[in-house]
Amino acid sequence: MRGISLLLYSILGVVAAMASSAEAKYSLCNKTSYALSASIGYVDGDRLATRGWWRLRPGQCKVVLTEPTDPGRYFVYAEAVPGHKGPLRAWSGDTPLCVENNGFFNLRNQEICRDDPSRQRNFFDVEVSAAAGGNWQTDFAEAANYTVYSAEVAGVQRLLNDLNLANSRIDGSLGRETQRLLAAYRKEKNIGEGPVIDDATIDAMIEEANAREAKLGLFFCNKTEAPVWAALAEPKGESRYESRGWWKLEAGDCAKVIKGALAADHYYVYGVIEDQRGERRLSGGDKAFCVNSVRFAATTDTTCADQELDEAIFRRIEIGGAASSTFDFSAESFVAPPSQTPQQ
Repeated sequence: MRGISLLLYSILGVVAAMASSAEAKYSLCNKTSYALSASIGYVDGDRLATRGWWRLRPGQCKVVLTEPTDPGRYFVYAEAVPGHKGPLRAWSGDTPLCVENNGFFNLRNQEICRDDPSRQRNFFDVEVSAAAGGNWQTDFAEAANYTVYSAEVAGVQRLLNDLNLANSRIDGSLGRETQRLLAAYRKEKNIGEGPVIDDATIDAMIEEANAREAKLGLFFCNKTEAPVWAALAEPKGESRYESRGWWKLEAGDCAKVIKGALAADHYYVYGVIEDQRGERRLSGGDKAFCVNSVRFAATTDTTCADQELDEAIFRRIEIGGAASSTFDFSAESFVAPPSQTPQQ
């Protein structure tokens, strides 16, 4: 990840060249039908800092930087909260920066995630101009081009679908059916009467959707006393797979590697322990998939050699139709450490 260090020096040079003394505030505005977790990257003195996560309800705008700011380059990233159905939706770019995966963070050292891809997100660049007078707003948007109000309505519609209370079109229009379902939800949860969209209602829907999602999916847990680098191969149709990694699991940590109810009856897993005794691979494997030394995603459409990737032998795990499952990496599940050569 030497690219992070090189990128940092380049960014600092660009921003310093454009610096001014103007005081400013930076706002993020969610004009999507998703509830978002958002973060920002900016120059703080002689360092590139990242800060987040801010929860943005659909249709909500929030000031995220109130300290004096300068025209120049900033970096922004957002991802949908896990409770939304389907694959994770992200508003991203090409600049890898460090985040914490849980809770609010304020990081001023971009080297801390150099060896942990699970703590990196790809931010997109924003050029803040001097002509803006010190105030800047970045909007997260969808193809539907919602306004702040219609995004709020569309967000309620999406959350109703996520909670299996509706299976309707998400269009940002507060029609009769949306009003009926909204009023019924508020009454059931004892939030209030009528089809009113307010913060309490949206927050209750988000928390319920997130709670449902937390019980679904595929989890990896590290039951060893050393860090484990884990990878997954997932069925993507008849005889087709996608392998991806890495998840770095510290001792005792767990990570969700597939969100939502599991759709396949089996998956393949792979893991590596690196300690003072050398590299130890997960035992019991029976099928080869592509891997790389850094973060990767590869399909079985072409050979690993054609994709300039390596091969590793993954172990098959049976799910049996369950909506969720956990695979534990235990010390016994890895090959024995290399034998020590006796001293002469």
